[in-house]
Amino acid sequence: MSKSLTGGTIVGVLALLLGACGHSEVSDQSQQQVAIAATSGQVAAGQPEGAIELSAEAVRNQGIQVQTVARRRLLERKVFPASIEEAANRSGTVSMPVSSRVQQINVDIGDSVDRGQVLAVLTSSELGTAKADLLSAKSRLLASQARLIAARRQSERESYLFGRGISSEREKQEAQAQLASAQADFAAAQAAIDAAKARLLAFGMTNQEINQGDITPRLYARSATDGRIIQRKARVGQVVQPGEALFSISDLSEVWVVLKVFQSELGRLRVGDSVRFTVRGLSNRDVNGRVVRISEALDPQTRTADVRVVIPNRGRQLKPGMLVQAEVDLGSASREVLAIPDKALYEVAGKQIVFVRESATRFRPRSVTVGSRAGQYVEVRSGLKPGDAIVVEGGFVLKSELLKS
Repeated sequence: MSKSLTGGTIVGVLALLLGACGHSEVSDQSQQQVAIAATSGQVAAGQPEGAIELSAEAVRNQGIQVQTVARRRLLERKVFPASIEEAANRSGTVSMPVSSRVQQINVDIGDSVDRGQVLAVLTSSELGTAKADLLSAKSRLLASQARLIAARRQSERESYLFGRGISSEREKQEAQAQLASAQADFAAAQAAIDAAKARLLAFGMTNQEINQGDITPRLYARSATDGRIIQRKARVGQVVQPGEALFSISDLSEVWVVLKVFQSELGRLRVGDSVRFTVRGLSNRDVNGRVVRISEALDPQTRTADVRVVIPNRGRQLKPGMLVQAEVDLGSASREVLAIPDKALYEVAGKQIVFVRESATRFRPRSVTVGSRAGQYVEVRSGLKPGDAIVVEGGFVLKSELLKS
């Protein structure tokens, strides 16, 4: 490998001057500063000062690759605190509509359950009363049905006799009045049965259980959705009140990530913006998603709005309550700038440099000023122009050669 003679001469002269001042050798930092100086226009024109010349074989062996500098649209990225929550449309709680006592529990936290599955068995005196009311209504219905049949026959008989002149019109009207009364009693008994059944359905019983005629005050707590038990509050012997939660169930194959966004930043987010989450404790795993909903109201205490992202939860490793960092690509804040891959940047003597290809085997380090970053690209504010060919792979060997100079 060979290098520019002018650059090497400068380094040698500076080394001699330092030695004359009592320094036996140039420090690494001094060497790096000299190398940068030689590439920043601080030396006279002539030979390609600071250029690094490699053999064609070395270029191939080191896998050096270049890319043309161009303008591209960068999305501004913003970091927000966020937390994982269960998806409300895939979650539910199990409670009882009536005061009851827990007799048996069939599931525990983490168990997978299906919609309609019996999670616990309870007893309720109110349920026993409701079942007794249904049996009483059925008895009244049978009695009223018998009276209705008799009244209908009597009415038909009196109508027949009246038609033949055997019975009076008064007797006919009395029979018709008795028929109307029997019909009203039958309708009332049927309504009482329907009301008793509706009450039992409200207690959580199924039509099949109601029709079985079981009179025990047994009540079943059933799952309202498919998922897993994530919380269990029920205890055997516990007396629960109407609406008191016994179990919480959620399908965690999909979860929500909720960002807390201050009102000053809210206007910059849009539905559809890309979001990347870093989950600590899970090998710093990155998860990608998109904004699906932005809250219409702010929390009066924190002055933040909830921004929701829905993401798949393969393996169910993401748990409700986990804290994550959310990086949002602000689509509304995109702009076109001169940008290069961040892997093309190297730091030497506290400065950012890139290696510009001058020929198939010659590369020159050049100091650049960088700006904002977005994904794998970084904005270049000075030091490069569109069309420059820069090294994006294999640059470490060039940096090594630069530090040797």
